[in-house]
Amino acid sequence: MLFGAAVDAGEAFADLRTLAEVGALPRAAIEARPVVTLRGQVLALRSTGEGTEACLEDQSGGIRIAGIDAASSEEAGGAAVTPAVGDTIEVRGRVEGRRYAPVVRAERIIVTGRRPLPPPRRCEPGAFFAGNEDCRLVEVEGIVEQAWPGDAVWFLEIQTAGRLFTAVVPEGLAASIAGTERDPRKLVDEPVRVAGVVETECNQRGEIVRPVVRVDRPEWFFLRGTAAGPVFKNDAVPAQAIGAFRVEARPGHRVRTFGQVIHAVPRKTLFLQNGHAGVRVGIGKGAIGVDEVFERGDLVEVAGFLDRSGWVASIRNASATRLEAGLPPTPLVATPATILAANRARAGQDSLALPGDYDGCLVGFSGVMLQSQPTEAGGLLVVRCDGTIATAEADETTFRDVAGTEPGSFVALVGVALIDREPASGSGGAGAPPRLRLILRDADDFRVVRRPPWWTPERLLAVLGITATVLAAALVWGATLRRQLTAQTRLLAAEMRSRRDAALEFEATLRERNRLAANLHDTLQQTIGGIGFQLDACEAAGGSHGAESSRHFAVARRMVGHAATELQGSVWAMRSLPLDGKPFGEALSALVARVSEGHDVALTVRCEGPFGELPEFVSGSILLIVQEAVHNALKHGSPGRVDVTVSDDPVGGTLRAVVADDGRGFSVGFQAGPHEGHFGIQGMRERTERLGGGLTVRSRPDGGTTVEAVVARRDYDADLGSSAPSRS
Repeated sequence: MLFGAAVDAGEAFADLRTLAEVGALPRAAIEARPVVTLRGQVLALRSTGEGTEACLEDQSGGIRIAGIDAASSEEAGGAAVTPAVGDTIEVRGRVEGRRYAPVVRAERIIVTGRRPLPPPRRCEPGAFFAGNEDCRLVEVEGIVEQAWPGDAVWFLEIQTAGRLFTAVVPEGLAASIAGTERDPRKLVDEPVRVAGVVETECNQRGEIVRPVVRVDRPEWFFLRGTAAGPVFKNDAVPAQAIGAFRVEARPGHRVRTFGQVIHAVPRKTLFLQNGHAGVRVGIGKGAIGVDEVFERGDLVEVAGFLDRSGWVASIRNASATRLEAGLPPTPLVATPATILAANRARAGQDSLALPGDYDGCLVGFSGVMLQSQPTEAGGLLVVRCDGTIATAEADETTFRDVAGTEPGSFVALVGVALIDREPASGSGGAGAPPRLRLILRDADDFRVVRRPPWWTPERLLAVLGITATVLAAALVWGATLRRQLTAQTRLLAAEMRSRRDAALEFEATLRERNRLAANLHDTLQQTIGGIGFQLDACEAAGGSHGAESSRHFAVARRMVGHAATELQGSVWAMRSLPLDGKPFGEALSALVARVSEGHDVALTVRCEGPFGELPEFVSGSILLIVQEAVHNALKHGSPGRVDVTVSDDPVGGTLRAVVADDGRGFSVGFQAGPHEGHFGIQGMRERTERLGGGLTVRSRPDGGTTVEAVVARRDYDADLGSSAPSRS
């Protein structure tokens, strides 16, 4: 614990407010967490998961003080002290709104004195159940409805003014109050007066659920009289009269009735029926019979407290005992229309439902199932019987067994009838019930009598609709197919023209290359040869006259020889066909070897695939692309290695040629092009595109270059190749 500095007895904090003023702060003000100072007396101290809390009360109201352990606490004279029950304190802290009512988180506490706790204050039930007595010391009278043990405490559920609250009593105190038997369950049906500090139980929205009174002292628990007697010794009341007028009735005490079990939810609920009257019985915690298994047909006697919260009176917190076993109950045969008509009677003379209203009774009827839908607790079945709609509720297991029933089936139902009513809009009585609910006990309460006929109007309309849809779809599909066929035909014709043009261009190119080669051989090559011969003759005629002339003649002869060699290579390259009658792989290797001749570079050539019979204009174009790519690599890249790979994919219908080198590389997109007199890359790209493919160039400075060409194979290429003009 942290302790503050000493203060004078007369010193006080600022922002002094009453507890009622803090409790009345609007939500917006509480969210700002204002600092306040409060004065009051400590009524109780409780340990929570967040530390110790105190219930503080003054003349105006009560409030909860949190963070007692972390706050600095001292007496008025300055000595350190821990607040205790009965101390009067002055506390400074911040207001928080995290619970039902505002809470003050203490920052500093001054214990100003100590005095006995005030006598418990009799409270008005309306304020008590509205939560206005939170954290105050009050006294409440009522009748114990049920008792059950907790962790070193007993919980007593007490009825007052027709409503329930919980009293928490220490284990030893509860046993001593119960007398020689020391069983607090013996307090059930006892009239008592209890006092204690109120702790409001709230839900996740901060709304009050019920008040809880902690009875910490023996003088806070009083027995006001004698119970109505042993549980099952009171006069029995027929099920149809448990909520009716009786002069001898003792309001608030247990009533006793009996009936045949028509449905039982273990440890929770019994549905009893006596003739045309049914009653719902809630079993109390720790009550007699809570652990007993009741079978359908058992004759049972119950004693419990009247619950008038619904339209029809029921019994809650009851004890039950079996009188004798019986045969399974027989359901009352009544249609939903009959049941709802019986419940339209108004509460007045000569308006009672005779022989009964069927509410809470086991009934059976037949109808057409309209639909089923799952719910969190199981599922709902909607049934129509003679124009009246009813719903049947099933638990998860039962709904799983019956949910597959086809809508339109004629079914027979058995279950517990419950009537949902709307309040009357006029004076006297109740309005017409809006619907009938049936609780199915298990899958045996649902039986399919007759499956629906297949040819229903709905299905006939559905079939006609499907037929019309299919016909319309066929027409649309036919029109779409016709358009697609026309478009594909145009595309195929265009592609065939393109490949035909490629074949013709290939043949024309070869003829032109051969013509140029012949012209060069017959003119330029012979001319250069003649010049060389003349140079040799001049050198021979000159003899040894002039060493300088001999040197110039030698240089000229070497230049002419080099030009002749280069021209001979060009003539050979232009005249030779890419395949030249060889298999594709052999022609590829010969081509690469010829192009790389005279270059100190490592070469690899791989052919992957069957290749088979390739049209010459396709294979020739691939070889010309490879020749150009290798030539560019050797001329511009200065590589140490060049890898050539040509692969055939008959399944995919493609030919792929890849030429990769480890040369100096370049920045793609910034290389010299046709405007600078370099047509290599453009020529390769045009060849691949004419064959329905594409060219990809990947390179970076000092990172080598990869040229990849992919062209498409077509079944009609053989015809195009054979029909192309033969070369000269």
